[in-house]
Amino acid sequence: MAYINKRIKERFADLSSSQKKVAHYLLENMEEVMLVSANQIALQAGVSEATVHRLARELGYDSYRTMKQAIHEFIKKDYRSVRNLVSTTTLKRDQWLEQHFVQEAENILHTSKGISESEINIAAQALLRAPNIWIAGWRMALSVTTYLQFILKYMLGNSSLIPQGETAEYAAYFKEEDVVFVCSFPRYDQKVLQIAKVAQDRGAYVIGLSDSTVAPIKAYTNLCLLAKCKSKSFLDSYTAAVSVINAIVSAISYLDETRVQSNIQQVEENFVTFQQKYDWKC
Repeated sequence: MAYINKRIKERFADLSSSQKKVAHYLLENMEEVMLVSANQIALQAGVSEATVHRLARELGYDSYRTMKQAIHEFIKKDYRSVRNLVSTTTLKRDQWLEQHFVQEAENILHTSKGISESEINIAAQALLRAPNIWIAGWRMALSVTTYLQFILKYMLGNSSLIPQGETAEYAAYFKEEDVVFVCSFPRYDQKVLQIAKVAQDRGAYVIGLSDSTVAPIKAYTNLCLLAKCKSKSFLDSYTAAVSVINAIVSAISYLDETRVQSNIQQVEENFVTFQQKYDWKC
């Protein structure tokens, strides 16, 4: 039997305009749909609840409940990238580039509403107090963790990115005064969870950056910041996550400007020593 995305693709041209709105919403929010009612989907898609039920029947399902079961079958395979790819390519969209940037902006806006200034300051203060900052998060999350480690090394001089293959060696040096910053997005890498658990057991302060209030990493963190990672592509977006990092960096510079300025000045002097300063040719 064809998965729901295939059914939508095959029957999309024959759907009413209202049903097409629901179809689009289903394809872009498969995981969220598992937790909401037909009425909630209707509100999000801007149609009536009856339209949601009619779409289910139009796609060959006995009821909305049966369609939800089909959606569950589609997502339980957990092939996240493949699932996102088939969802985003099932329907050809006009103005896709504009929609891409709109989605990126929406991620940042949604994230900003879910994080308070006090949480950012708490994270910044913890990082400033720490004698050692350990950072973990691999695969796509490296776009966030490598950036964070570079900036903190530049500003504070005491950050280390834990190599994926050396978790045991690095975890052996966690101390109670340290901060362990973990970046955990789907598929929620088990090694990241283990790092956080070990850090928690050692008494280190654990800061998490993830995508959901029910993300497994929350159980092992003292502070967990959330960043929306929805994307119009088959890969998740980390734009909002990097924006959260930038907010923490800004807070650090405000809270201890003297220390940060002194550290950066030393680095700048080393740029000259190691001839890393670019001379513009006129």
